[in-house]
Amino acid sequence: MYRSPTSGLAHEQEPSEVVRDLARQLRVQAEAIDLVLRRLRAAEHLDWESPAGRNFRSLLGERTTSLVVTTARLREAAVSMDAYGSALQLVLNGSQV
Repeated sequence: MYRSPTSGLAHEQEPSEVVRDLARQLRVQAEAIDLVLRRLRAAEHLDWESPAGRNFRSLLGERTTSLVVTTARLREAAVSMDAYGSALQLVLNGSQV
């Protein structure tokens, strides 16, 4: 079941920690997609004998490429969110960024 990312917005949490938690959640999602990718790649390597099977393998190749891009973007977003969380913490603590 889908868990809302805003459920981590507890009142006792610092805003910078909320941002870091969201970054961690992005990484968890990227890892979950990586697990799916491993299964798709295993299916790609099966010996498909029928034309439909070969077409399916081709479709799997396209989907795995899309998922690789997705995981890379999720990880990049997590890095950006970590940087934002650090900057936010500095600002909230009265320091200059």
